Amino acid sequence: MTSEFVVVERDGAVATVRIDRPEVHNALNAEILRHLGEEIAALADSGGTRAIVLTGSGAKAFSAGADLDELAGLSAEEAAPVMRAGQAVVRSIEQCPVPVIAAVNGLALGGGFELALACSFALASADAAFGLPEAGLGLIPGYGGTQRLARVVGPAVARHVMLTGHRIDPERAYLLGITVLPPVEPQALMPLALDTARQIASRGPAACQAIINAVDTGMDGPLDAGLALETSLAAVAIGGSESAEGVAAFRQRRPPAFGMARPERKGGAP
Repeated sequence: MTSEFVVVERDGAVATVRIDRPEVHNALNAEILRHLGEEIAALADSGGTRAIVLTGSGAKAFSAGADLDELAGLSAEEAAPVMRAGQAVVRSIEQCPVPVIAAVNGLALGGGFELALACSFALASADAAFGLPEAGLGLIPGYGGTQRLARVVGPAVARHVMLTGHRIDPERAYLLGITVLPPVEPQALMPLALDTARQIASRGPAACQAIINAVDTGMDGPLDAGLALETSLAAVAIGGSESAEGVAAFRQRRPPAFGMARPERKGGAP
C-alpha cells in the first residue's frame, strides 16, 4: 500500500504511514493530503490494523507545511474548495477509529503542525520544532490550527504562537501538552513510536475506539453529555465479548486474545 509521496508499511497490527517528500521538507499539497486520507482510511477499514504511526521521511522535517506553489495566485473563490478538501482530510484523520500517533521527526510547521494536532497524540524528537508561521506570509492556518491549538494550549498561547510566528521547541511542546512524552534523541523516536503503537495494539480494539470516541465527543460538548456517552459506552464494553476475554485472560494470567473491532462512528455507543 504505497502511493507517490506517501509510503505505508505494516508490521502485524501496527502500520507506519510516511510522508515521502524529503527534498521539500515533506511539504503538503492536495494530492498528498488526499493520499494520506485514503491510506489511513484503508488501514482503519482493513480489519487488521490497531494502531498507526504517522511520520515524515528524512531527518529534517515531519512536514514543513503547505506547498506554497500550489496556492500562489489563487482567488478566494478558487482557494475555498482547496482548503475545504484539505481540512476534510485532516478532520478524517482526527476522527479515525484507529489511534494515529504523530512521530514528529523535525520541523512541524503550518499544515504539518496542524496534521500532528489532529492525531490521537504526538511524540517528538529532540530536534523537532512546532509553529504556525502563516501570518508572516499574510495567511492564516487553514487545516484547523486556529481551533485545535487553542484547545490544547489555551487561547492566549495559541494567539501568541500564530501572531508572532514563534516556534515551539520540543521541551516546551511537552510542557504545553502538544506532545505526551519528553523529547527523545532522533534515532530513538521511531522505536518509541512503534513500541507505543504495539502497546495500544495489544489492548482491546473496541475499548480503544470507545475511549477515543468518549474523549473527542466529550470535548465538543457539555460535561453531562460526555458523561452520558461514557456511561453508554462503558455499559456496552462490560457486556461485550472483548471484556469477557480480557477478564478471563487476567484471571488465567495469560495475554488476552482480542479480535478486531468493527470501526464505529464517533458520537454514540456501538
